[in-house]
Amino acid sequence: MKSTLFTIFAFLSSFYSFAQFDVETAKRHVIVKYSPLPMFDFDNTVQFGVEIPLEKGNFALQQDLGYGNSSFNGWYHNDSRRPDKEIFKSRTHFRWYFMERRRMRAYVGPEVLFKKVIYRESQWTGKDCDSPWGPCSFSQNQQVRIDKNVVAGHARFGWQFITPGRFVFDVFTGIGFRHIFATSHSSGMADSEIRSVYDHWEYISPNKNDFIASAVMGFHLGIVLGKYRRD
Repeated sequence: MKSTLFTIFAFLSSFYSFAQFDVETAKRHVIVKYSPLPMFDFDNTVQFGVEIPLEKGNFALQQDLGYGNSSFNGWYHNDSRRPDKEIFKSRTHFRWYFMERRRMRAYVGPEVLFKKVIYRESQWTGKDCDSPWGPCSFSQNQQVRIDKNVVAGHARFGWQFITPGRFVFDVFTGIGFRHIFATSHSSGMADSEIRSVYDHWEYISPNKNDFIASAVMGFHLGIVLGKYRRD
């Protein structure tokens, strides 16, 4: 009985040693990832992504999607200052792996980011006004919606580490530019009638339009999908 158990243990140990993942065995597999840091952003999102290898794995395309809501944003300590907002985010990144080691590889490539932050708020607006500043015949409470849109492009550089148990740690940084502009989707209201929405030292109004430098950094936690194979 002892010899049988020892044989089984030795067989499983040898199989585990043989089937350990490294860069060469994982580079042609799909990797599913989770990004923890976006949860702590001012525009917080729960963000997942998938990396799809191209050709022999020296190139890859990664797509991240995220969703957030101010209801689970830890930056708002006072509920009276918590805006009604939703966040939708998409990051598309093309990777070229230019250096490989057994359990690490480095990559570089362009990234395109799109983020939409939807603000909803009830505001009192003047109607039948003689000028933008009044006087007005009467005031009316209306629901307004302002979208903050962010379109950005970055050059990203990073490192990916693969453990024997198919877990992946991916860290990156990058620089580029972003265009921030706001649009109104408030029925029956002109942009001039809508007051700015305040959020984290920032006033969002339909006339907001900025083009600024941008930097990104973060990390992903992932897992390699599929069966072990060495081609």
